[in-house]
Amino acid sequence: MLVAGIRVLGGRPLLARQIVTSGGLCNAAATVNFDNDTQDTLVDSLVKQGLVQSPRVEAVLRALDRRDFTFTHMGIPAHVSYRDSQVPIGQGQTISAPSLHAICLELVATHVVPGAVVLDVGAGSGYLTGCLSLLAGSEGRVVALERHERLVEQAWRGLIRGLVPIVGDVRRSQGAGGGVTGGTLGLNPFRVHNIELFHGNVLDEAALAGVSAGGRFDVIHVGATAREVPASLTALLQPGGRLVLPVGPPVGMQSLTVVDKAADGSLSCRQVRDIKLSPLAPPNAEKPL
Repeated sequence: MLVAGIRVLGGRPLLARQIVTSGGLCNAAATVNFDNDTQDTLVDSLVKQGLVQSPRVEAVLRALDRRDFTFTHMGIPAHVSYRDSQVPIGQGQTISAPSLHAICLELVATHVVPGAVVLDVGAGSGYLTGCLSLLAGSEGRVVALERHERLVEQAWRGLIRGLVPIVGDVRRSQGAGGGVTGGTLGLNPFRVHNIELFHGNVLDEAALAGVSAGGRFDVIHVGATAREVPASLTALLQPGGRLVLPVGPPVGMQSLTVVDKAADGSLSCRQVRDIKLSPLAPPNAEKPL
């Protein structure tokens, strides 16, 4: 199987250059499996549940080991990384359950083709950012934004551990750029392969302007809940682009929502399934009292 620069053979990634076309959207599935003990058994479970259907998504999930993005947090045993559940990563945050990652990747896979430009809001552990990076390929670009400064560097280190051995490209993995302090977007992001990882809040106009200075995006993924679809994000979508985010109240269930922008700029929305995530926090949430 060949996918976005990765050949998957017997569940192990090898370098290659060809692409497999994306499959259709998966449907919600069976009982959650908490007994996985490796990345492959985790992905096997997601495939069995019908949450992973696209060969491209399956290959990316098998290639990038979730453990590289969870083991740094104190007290997390190895096998917990592969359970289909949220895992604490520090700063009061979690890495989302693998099933949610799979669903979101399936929703965007048809749009994150080689060369795509992607914005990942709420990068957290960096795991989904890395998956998007593999889907976009070396000719693509992934911009990631995370409001917790400590998590930015933690995600960067996870991407160095997990992504660089797959892509085999350290030329674009320069050291961390400083100047990301006090909740203000720095000029020099952390870089890994085709990823630029910024510290900032998407609700801060200056931060959003900074990460979007290079133009519009083919795909925007948001890993936190908004009360309504933000016009500031739909404005950054290319015609034909797609936005995936939870929409709903900060307390209770929200709807994982897909927003597509047509060639004429019109928007269409559809709700995929109920989920529960933390809300986007206002910029002053990062400021000390």
